[in-house]
Amino acid sequence: MTMDDNLQLLEQKVIEAVALIKDLKAENGRLAARCGDLAAQVADLEAGQERLNAELAGARASAGDVERYEEKRKEVEDRVGGLLQKLAALG
Repeated sequence: MTMDDNLQLLEQKVIEAVALIKDLKAENGRLAARCGDLAAQVADLEAGQERLNAELAGARASAGDVERYEEKRKEVEDRVGGLLQKLAALG
């Protein structure tokens, strides 16, 4: 191989490397944008999860309230029933 052949081969390799670098930079830009989109989606999902966790905690608290109210209702019903029986016995 002559020096001209070597220079031509080197020039070709440099041109190929430059083209590859250009393509990789473009791909890197696309991937960075995609990464930003995914990060935003993750943030939205995390916010949604926090909201759902808060709703779940509220629902659990409400369920506990309903249970306590039901116990109180049953207690009042039993007491009223007992009072009605006493009134009926008087009667």
